[in-house]
Amino acid sequence: MKSIYASLLFTFLGLNVDAQKLPDIQTAKISAPASVRIDGKIQEWSGFAAENKRTDLFYTLANDDKNLYLVIKASNNETITKIMVGGISFTINTKGKKKVEDGFTVTYPIVARSNAQNRFGGQGGQNRQRMGQNRTEQTPEQRDSITLAQRKTQLAAIKEIKISGFKSIPDSLVSIYNEHGIKAVGKMDEQGAYVYEMAVPFSIMDVNVGEIKEFAYQIKLNGRPEAANFNMRTNAGGGGFGGGNRGNFGGGNANTARQDLMVATDFWGKYIFQK
Repeated sequence: MKSIYASLLFTFLGLNVDAQKLPDIQTAKISAPASVRIDGKIQEWSGFAAENKRTDLFYTLANDDKNLYLVIKASNNETITKIMVGGISFTINTKGKKKVEDGFTVTYPIVARSNAQNRFGGQGGQNRQRMGQNRTEQTPEQRDSITLAQRKTQLAAIKEIKISGFKSIPDSLVSIYNEHGIKAVGKMDEQGAYVYEMAVPFSIMDVNVGEIKEFAYQIKLNGRPEAANFNMRTNAGGGGFGGGNRGNFGGGNANTARQDLMVATDFWGKYIFQK
């Protein structure tokens, strides 16, 4: 009898493990929660629909009658670093083609150019290099705590969203409080993960909600070529791009981390509209 109970227990646990496995690309159509708010807090979302290995992101696409929603979570420090330096570009192609040229693109977060230059060198880099001389006095936990606080500050200072491809709106930077209804908020949670919510109204995409069936989408971590000039030896404790040894920007991993920071990573999928 005990062996039967044990067998049933292992079977149940195995089913639970399988149930937790997420697809690499979201295939399900999802209705947005009635309580959805674009505030960088994801409690209203019951988990994620996919875990993409190429970009190392958890994400969910959903819709209601007015908006398309994108929710993202990044826990890996190198992935968060890449987001902070180049942002995430979300492209929607309502014709179902996997082509950026025919799509509507929203990019967030947008880091101010002057701040980026300071992080990659210049006077800011020199200051961090001097500060880095005392890094041996900090524990990894202290460095992680400092990095988390710095990232929160940087995200709070971002006030613009980059848009392109919308016929009724010029390609430009718009305020996060724009009149077009485009919303994007990114925050760091207390576990050090980056969480992000976006809403894009169907009304500015020149589509009839009653006729939508499916469309193509791209999620892209842009990276930044200027990272080639970044002094990796001073990165681990400075700015929002470090993270102690978790960042893997020191030792033999420095070249790999720098190269990944410079190269964009992306994936395409198809989303079926939930009526």
